[in-house]
Amino acid sequence: MTNQEIIRKNGFCIFELTKLGDIDATTPVDNRYTAIMLCVEGEVSLESNMREYRLVKGDCLCVGNVLYQHTIAMSDDFKGRVLVGKSSFAFDSIVGIPSGFLESIYIHPLVHIADESEWKLINNHFDNLFLMQDHNLGSRHLELAGITFRSILLLMATFRGSDDSENSFFSHSDIYYRNFIELLDKHIKQEHEVIFYADQLHITAKYLNEVCKLKGKHKAKEIITSFLIAKIKQEMIMSGKSIKTIAYEYGFSDQSSMGKFFTKVAGMPPSEFRKGYNASRNLKD
Repeated sequence: MTNQEIIRKNGFCIFELTKLGDIDATTPVDNRYTAIMLCVEGEVSLESNMREYRLVKGDCLCVGNVLYQHTIAMSDDFKGRVLVGKSSFAFDSIVGIPSGFLESIYIHPLVHIADESEWKLINNHFDNLFLMQDHNLGSRHLELAGITFRSILLLMATFRGSDDSENSFFSHSDIYYRNFIELLDKHIKQEHEVIFYADQLHITAKYLNEVCKLKGKHKAKEIITSFLIAKIKQEMIMSGKSIKTIAYEYGFSDQSSMGKFFTKVAGMPPSEFRKGYNASRNLKD
């Protein structure tokens, strides 16, 4: 059973990740999700929701409402443990946690765990989830897994020493960036220009660029382009639609226009990307 099949069945999926694995292929791409990664050995750099993160041994990263994820680099000795949960699974698990704490996880998602006992404690929670994934616990299975997921989040807050009160301060930049990413998910099929998103946020295009460079390390147009290419790839992998149909659905005048855009950004034509992906899946099967 693939990881995507497991998450559809259980609501969550937990797996080990190494350089030999493919993080982009093993995490769900057909819905929003929450992901927690422990870096056990080595280091990894990844991009999630257009924000870049670098994890070294002892780091724990929690990213909610994931729409797009991409591995940038991974050391040969990298070993990680990854927990992925559907948005519905994550939401049910965090009911009752103060909203200020949840915002703090969004803004400060990376925690370094240096204390050996703390590291052992959070790894034990992952061990329990591995057991739950292998052995269904009946009608209470999802509830028990959710409690463990919730405990991991609370441990992260405790190890960081964060204040989870309702009075946590969040800058305008944080809010604008979060809303920008959500607008991208909603409008990316037809809206590819910075000015549209700036107007929706009631700010100037210049200010949106400043926010994106501060929070996402890229200009707004670069983020839009990255998001667009990721969604087109997702369509080609998941939908089975023709490239011509995808081109029209994503606001291109014709298949040729999308092909030129895709080739420039991805380094290969859409047909070659789809053919290569299908070939790799057949080898794994």
